[in-house]
Parts: sequence; C-alpha cells; structure tokens
Amino acid sequence: MKMKKWIALVLACVMALSLMACGGGAGEPDPTKDPTDNPEQSAPAESTPAEDPGTDEKNPEDYSGELTVYSPHDSDPLNAGVKMFEDKYPNVKVNVVPDGTGNLLNRIKAEAEAPMADVLWGGGADSLAAYKEYFQPYKPSCIDLLDSSLYDPEYLWIGESPLPMVFLVNTDMVDEADIPQTWKDLADPKWEGKIAFADPASSGSAFTQLCTILMDYGKADDDYAEGWELVQSMIKNLVIQSGSSGAHKNVDSGEYPIGITLEKAAVQYDTSDAGHLKIVYPTDGTSAVPDGVAIVKGCPNQELAELFVEFVLSAECQTAQNKDFGRRPIRSDITPEGLLGLDEFATMTYNFDYAAANKADIVEKWQDALVG
Repeated sequence: MKMKKWIALVLACVMALSLMACGGGAGEPDPTKDPTDNPEQSAPAESTPAEDPGTDEKNPEDYSGELTVYSPHDSDPLNAGVKMFEDKYPNVKVNVVPDGTGNLLNRIKAEAEAPMADVLWGGGADSLAAYKEYFQPYKPSCIDLLDSSLYDPEYLWIGESPLPMVFLVNTDMVDEADIPQTWKDLADPKWEGKIAFADPASSGSAFTQLCTILMDYGKADDDYAEGWELVQSMIKNLVIQSGSSGAHKNVDSGEYPIGITLEKAAVQYDTSDAGHLKIVYPTDGTSAVPDGVAIVKGCPNQELAELFVEFVLSAECQTAQNKDFGRRPIRSDITPEGLLGLDEFATMTYNFDYAAANKADIVEKWQDALVG
C-alpha cells in the first residue's frame, strides 16, 4: 500500500512539471496571442553606438605596392613631397614621371585605354578641367576645408595650391623706374627679346598666364579680342623657354632681365632689398588659379591613388610645402607663412569655364601668333 502511494506521488509531480512547461515562460509563444500585447516583446532593441570609423583604418605599414605619379612640379617640392609620402608609407614605392602639364595631359589621353599613371599631381586646374574626362571622381576627407571654387563640382580634380602669377625682375639689369608694373608694360618695345616666358602649349602655368592677359584686357563675348591684340604686341619681347622653370632660373642667372612666372617659384629667391631680384604683382590684376591633383580614370592602383591625394591635401604636407617651398595652402585651417594675403594685391576674374572649354583653340591661336 505504501508503495502504491509513493508511485502516485511521483506521477503527480511529473504531471505538474509538464503543465508548468506548457504554460509559457521560456517556452514557445502562444500562436493565438498578438505578440504586440507583450510590452517587453514589442519594445525595440536598444541600438548600439556606431563603430568609430577610425578603428577600421589601416596602419601606414599595411599599405604596400607601387604608385605612378605624373607631375609638372619643380623637382625640389616634388621630390620632397614624394619622400614625405614614402616615409609615412614605407611599403609603398612612388614612381615619378616629370614633364610639362600639357605633355602629361596628352600622355594621359593617349594612354586612356591602358592607363599607366595613377595620379596627376600639379598643373593649373584650368588645364586639368579641359581633360577631366580622363579623371575619375574622388571626394577627399578634408573637402569642408576647401573653398568650393577651388575644386571640380564632381570632384574630378581638387585644387591643392592657389598660384598667383607674377613678374620676376633682375634689378641688376633693370632700373627701379623701369620695372614693369602691368601686363601692358610688358609690350613696351624696349623689352624686345628680354622677357622669359614658358610655352603655353606645353606649360600649364604659361597657359594660365596667357589666359590671364586675355581676360584682363578682353571680353568673352568676342573671344577676348582686345586681349589677343595685347598678346600680339608682346610677342617680339618674349623668349620662349623649354620649361616653366626657365622663366625664373634664367632671370636669376642674368640671362634675361624679366620673367613671367609663378609666385611659388619667385619666392624661392632672395627678393629682399639685399638681393638682386624683385617680385611684381601686376597692378592691373593677376590670377590665382590653383594647381590641381586628380586620379586617372581606370588607374592601376586605385587605393594607393586615393591615399596619395589624401596625403597631398593633408595639413602635414600642405604645411611643409608652404614652409619649405613657398606654396600656398589650399586648406582654410592653415595660414600661409611668408606670403602676401590674396587681398593684398589686385586679382582679376578668371573665366575658368572658358579657359577649360577652349584650351585647344587658345593654344592653336597662340601658336599662330608666335609664328606670325
């Protein structure tokens, strides 16, 4: 009898446990019940904070490979910038192809079906804009620090340094009273064969200088006819240099008394009262079109190309290029050292769209004027 009572007690316990398991709690929900009736089940899960994007960034040594950079920059700032990049990214090798802007752009065009270059570093942005179909868009991380007038609206090129155009004068060869102050002064017959000027057909900076003269004295509605008249009157005075550096180096050496050049080149010389060179910002207005940097469409090394653009626009590179080579930073968070403010000399309105859209015609007209 006792055994029967014990068995009955065990069976009762088993049934009770079974009923508890079927009654809900941690078991499956009742399919007839609307889950939204349970506040605990209907409340959305708390979102976790977004992961810091910096945690996914590579370390500098994690980047590796080779990068090809085409550049018209002078050798010193070019080599210094490349060295800084390679020092920061020790497993990346940069192959540099130096040449004039026009030659490099034509090379990029010729190589379009099988690009050899990854990045074009330098060259007037008006020249880059004329070839922008051969570049691919890239929006750098510092875009909010750049004036919107200094980069392509589709990010096909990004300005990396504004470049005022100036005259460099050898004061051992030119009396103070005779130093030209305007573009028009350069047409004076007394300067025949005495003004060093690069070829706008191959030099991006010279192309910008040519357009600056046209736009200072002409109007777009007649294709700057009066500007071309002034250029024609200057032709006999100009001595065409094989590269843009000749326009300042040969003035420093005394081969020519005057050169039309870039501010960034002129400020590398001693232009103090103790020196023999003087910088002139044309009082009738000069341009400050930026040099640009762009990624070649279909380039072989996309990741490294983007890395290089970020570096060129970085505070680190921009500050060093300003301090060591007198280049104007493009970033609003860096104050240029040793340079006049852009508001301290006369600037003109540069018709960027016209220069880019008519580059081939302007160069052809220039060549016709040159041969007479």
